[in-house]
Amino acid sequence: MNGLPRAEIAEGFSQWLGTLADWARKHRDGTVEWRDVAGTGLLSLTVPEHLGGAGVGFEAVSTALETAAAGCGPGGLWFAVCAHLLACQEPLVAFGDSEQQQRFLPGMMTGDVIGAHASTEYEAGSDVLSVRTAATRAAEGAWTLNGSKTFVTNGPIADVFLVLARTAPGSPLAGLTSFLVPRGTPGLSVGPPIEKAGLQGSSLATLRLDECELPDSACLGGAGAGYAVLTHTMRIERALILAPTLGLMERALQSAVEHARMRRQFGQRLADFDSVRDRLVTMKINLVSAREMLQATARQADSGRLDHARSALTKVHVSRCFNEFCNNLVDVYGGYALLPETGAGLLLDDAVASRFYSGTSDMNRKIVAQGLGL
Repeated sequence: MNGLPRAEIAEGFSQWLGTLADWARKHRDGTVEWRDVAGTGLLSLTVPEHLGGAGVGFEAVSTALETAAAGCGPGGLWFAVCAHLLACQEPLVAFGDSEQQQRFLPGMMTGDVIGAHASTEYEAGSDVLSVRTAATRAAEGAWTLNGSKTFVTNGPIADVFLVLARTAPGSPLAGLTSFLVPRGTPGLSVGPPIEKAGLQGSSLATLRLDECELPDSACLGGAGAGYAVLTHTMRIERALILAPTLGLMERALQSAVEHARMRRQFGQRLADFDSVRDRLVTMKINLVSAREMLQATARQADSGRLDHARSALTKVHVSRCFNEFCNNLVDVYGGYALLPETGAGLLLDDAVASRFYSGTSDMNRKIVAQGLGL
């Protein structure tokens, strides 16, 4: 990564960010699709310049995601964008060879190729040692994959899947491999969208791999590099995947403040009640605290200093702030929180979900504890 925008391009990035904010405001009341997002240039921010991207780094992309989400789109759309950016595109940048990068990255930046990360299984979510999807040697230079994956974000619409499979027994350090599996590969089947609450605008699916044959060139980072690919991906994903929620919280706070100013009860504005003001102030504290930590963590990623404990700590803290924010949000609206036009109920569902994807809060707390030497 080139890090934060250099002095000579910082002004250009600032101008682009203003254009992105204008775009988001114009789309606030409409439907936003993948192509719309890709058209802004957002999907190219973290890709280095020599690979055709903007190369402005992780802090820039976190700011852009917050800006876009503050203006438009449901939370699930931005969650899906992050899954594409952080869990499929970023591993390609970090581990892909030139042929893999040239094949997939240009389309990923334009939105013509949507990526999906497939590591979770029914009995192997956070427990990587329990991965059962297996890849065996079919012939010289080829592999055969068998198994299934679930809760694959972008699964129903993805064009390429990054699939984690076991290629050797024993330790995950050498026994796992990540495979790039294009949609349409014989033996790969994608199930229907999984019904879910929350994260509106994203889709999940289950994958099945039955005698799915792939060449050596499908291995990302080479055979046996799966654990390295996974840990790198999770370190970056946990750090940044909640960046759009900062924008969602900003948008919700503005609407809640306006509601408190306009609605009257017992002859006075809601905003005149201490309990309501206290909730709104707490929401502001939640937002600022989450933003400060996430942006500081993004700067660590840009400088190459981000470790797993800090990444996990960021995920725990921001999701905790998001949940407290939403609990106060629904109390500000009261019964009106049940009405879809407030968006409060959907945002609360998104907040609950944030405690479980990219590693549960309990699992991430364990990583933080390990960082403390506990």
